[in-house]
Amino acid sequence: MAHQVKGLKDIYAILANERKLGGVIETAFIRLRSGEEYPNAVITNVDVMGSAFYSISFVSQDGMHMIVNVAEIGMISAPVHKKIVDLENQAYRKIRTAEKLRYLMRLYEVNEGSKNPFFLEEAKMLIQDIGTDAAKQKVDITYIEESPKLYSIA
Repeated sequence: MAHQVKGLKDIYAILANERKLGGVIETAFIRLRSGEEYPNAVITNVDVMGSAFYSISFVSQDGMHMIVNVAEIGMISAPVHKKIVDLENQAYRKIRTAEKLRYLMRLYEVNEGSKNPFFLEEAKMLIQDIGTDAAKQKVDITYIEESPKLYSIA
């Protein structure tokens, strides 16, 4: 995944469509106007009123949740849309993986024994997002993993 994010509109769009897209937005660092710097910060929310962005929420590398007014942000360096499994921010990776695993287990429970294509698609996306190692610990992913396609001629 690891797609470069170009601005607050992109960040907002990714966060608003997180369920369809998966992943999170991690930055190289966020520097506030006061000079404080937060490496590997993960942006969790962008607040908008009309067309004006007024605050950003993020989680620092040590797990501290912060909400900052946009005017207080000096720089957001290299924001990237990544899968949860690829995060360098270990504190947020642990939190988000646990949340996604709970959701995945509930999804399995509701669709018990079903091979509904919508369930399979969503479960596959969640497993790719958190990584197969984490998913294997809680659920059976054998029938979710892609099997080779068979083609018949004539």
